[in-house]
Amino acid sequence: MELAETRVSEHLHSPGSVFSPDDQASKVLGYLKDTGRYEAAASGGGRTGIVTVRDLLGVDHPERTKVESIWEQVGTVRDDAAVIDVVENLIDNGVRALPVVDRKEVTGIISQVDLMGALAGLNELKSVAAKEIMVTPVTTLNMEDGIAQARRLMLDRGISNVPVLSEYRLRGIVTAEIIVHTFIAPASKTKTGDRVGEKVSKLPGQVSGIMDKQPLKVGPEANALNVTREMTRLNKGAALMVDDEERVQGIITPRELLRLIYDLRNEEELPVYIVGITDEDFFESAVAEGKVRRVVVRSMRMQPKITEVRVNIKKQRTQGERMRYDITARVLGPEVSFNATNEGWGLMETFDGLLTALDNKLRRAKVEPEKKPRHGRRRPNPNLNP
Repeated sequence: MELAETRVSEHLHSPGSVFSPDDQASKVLGYLKDTGRYEAAASGGGRTGIVTVRDLLGVDHPERTKVESIWEQVGTVRDDAAVIDVVENLIDNGVRALPVVDRKEVTGIISQVDLMGALAGLNELKSVAAKEIMVTPVTTLNMEDGIAQARRLMLDRGISNVPVLSEYRLRGIVTAEIIVHTFIAPASKTKTGDRVGEKVSKLPGQVSGIMDKQPLKVGPEANALNVTREMTRLNKGAALMVDDEERVQGIITPRELLRLIYDLRNEEELPVYIVGITDEDFFESAVAEGKVRRVVVRSMRMQPKITEVRVNIKKQRTQGERMRYDITARVLGPEVSFNATNEGWGLMETFDGLLTALDNKLRRAKVEPEKKPRHGRRRPNPNLNP
């Protein structure tokens, strides 16, 4: 993926207004609402950071809140930094954007959305099934749930997009951006007599009254390229995978799409061996290896000691023109070993079922914490002479 080695300068956007740490949060909110942006840069006193709409979600009195009390300081990047290094920073630190700095001056902002737009031009994403990268299970709300409940849920779980259901079927989505721009009056929009940036108390009403009634929906057959292009075209912060009955199966945000870049480093180093089948029978072996890597690499944040994967495919019997397969995967490391198996008719169908089983196995696995030496006072041994 050549995008990983391109420079930040090819993808960043102008910082627009750069705020001071002493500025009011309501001033930043006004700027974000006027420009339609999700984040703004702030700099001063030798410090630089980012303020996002989600940072404002937890502010009760923006007119009395300073930027320095809510901004995120996770470092800066240069415009000649490689995209893969920036993606690693964004994902590891759980942030949406980073300020681009040259000689202590903010010259731009590079965000997850900027990089998602670049991904939209990569045809190789067609080989990545959307269901392989989606997050599941999905946190949801019901139509009658309160807006205050939605806000608290987002703050507690660190999320910005929550699907809204009725009888288990998707009806809309509520976002941090909707809540913030609906219930907080920015400095630029106040009228005479208003309290600048005053937050409406208690956030009255149900989520059904403010939700986006046209969420981006994709089916189980969608690929990562479909999702990326639609999210970019429609300016949506999330795509929801639904089944034929409109039940939510998973959610994809820019973060999940950027993991395709983030995982490159581990993918390049992780050996995957698929044995027991001929090239004639399995002409998409490279695609299969890539699928295995993505499943395992996602788990390497929790199981970093994985060193290789072995997949053994066995033919069992035939029924007409169909073949039944028994596939086993072994994920190995010096101190870990995980096995997953699946049987079924049809090679690719059975292989996809194996990946689901393997993913579930790795997700459930827990890492044993390393035992650290105790540093308390040593008790004297009564059997030793002083």
